[in-house]
Amino acid sequence: MKLVPSVLQLEGEMTAWRRHLHANPELGFEEFETARFVADKLRSWGIETVEGVGRTGVVGTLRGRLGPGESIGIRADMDALPMIEARNLPHASKVLGKMHGCGHDGHTTMLLGAAHALAHSPDFAGTVHFIFQPAEEGQGGAVAMLEDGLLERFPCDEVYALHNSERQLGEVVVHHTVVAAAADRFEIAVRGRGGHAAMPHLANDPLPIAARILLDIEALPGRLTNVHSPAIVTVGSFKGGEAFNTIPDVAVLTGTVRTFDPEVQSMIETAIKRIATAAAEGRGATVDINYERPFAPTINTPAQADIMARVATEVMGEERVTIDPPPEMGSEDFCFMLQQRPGCYFLLGQIDADHQAACHDTLYDFNDAILPMGASLWVRMVERRLAPRDTE
Repeated sequence: MKLVPSVLQLEGEMTAWRRHLHANPELGFEEFETARFVADKLRSWGIETVEGVGRTGVVGTLRGRLGPGESIGIRADMDALPMIEARNLPHASKVLGKMHGCGHDGHTTMLLGAAHALAHSPDFAGTVHFIFQPAEEGQGGAVAMLEDGLLERFPCDEVYALHNSERQLGEVVVHHTVVAAAADRFEIAVRGRGGHAAMPHLANDPLPIAARILLDIEALPGRLTNVHSPAIVTVGSFKGGEAFNTIPDVAVLTGTVRTFDPEVQSMIETAIKRIATAAAEGRGATVDINYERPFAPTINTPAQADIMARVATEVMGEERVTIDPPPEMGSEDFCFMLQQRPGCYFLLGQIDADHQAACHDTLYDFNDAILPMGASLWVRMVERRLAPRDTE
């Protein structure tokens, strides 16, 4: 590996920053102290800083000393998850029920490390915007920043982001097109008529109707979609009734749909609504369906993926770079920034003997060993992408 020397010198400080953030997690749109921490660091390095973008987001702007050029944005997410941490780490969460269970503390720290290195040696032509986004975990933080004029107030020709991954330590994964799935959410409320369990003929039980809907919609990917465009329908909760001898009025299913293709996404949404409506009406019940699309597919642009692959090869070595494996079934709201600008979202592996847990696991902890790797990748990407025209 050829990590940036100034970043390596900062490794101890970055580890301290990351563990401070981990111990003090904040949920989406509540990242007030996290945003203040980020903004104070950026300003202390002479970086123009704006707070309150998309409610609790922060953007730092740095112009290179080699003259004018293009403008790029690099995004890190800041929010934690509503989880109870299971590991008794020295830097474990101090806030019961809140935990950095997805590594956003590490993403924020890596971008801060890159900002520090670039601020002290801005050897590039053009502008870089360091975008610290709130509320990535399903609350619409990227959309909030975009609606607050992110790309108009801080013009970016291209946008980039990374995420830690359950790949081996230091492995960089770059996709040229689809990286991650769309993640839809649905709630299906079947409304029948409650009654006594001993007299079901006087009721209209919503539970068997909801059970039939569950079985039918989870079978959709195997019968409705092409095997070359995979999809997943998962019901995550089934709620109805409170007593063993009572038929409830309502049964509620909630779940998620994961797809890579917008056409398949729409096809499954239509089918779920059709199946649920028909099942309820066929039994004299009614159904209320709430269907949301908080995450679109995350799709890179090939040119920017090529740039990131070259930088990763330079910094990490060719043997640690994986190109175009099957996309992830997880989702990412950076997808909405990629809908507005060309860019690349890539993965950086963090698995070693002490870090085996996956994201969103109560045993998860970000691997501090990849902090200088991620920061070095950002520094070299800025220097290479914003090199003066006559030296490219």
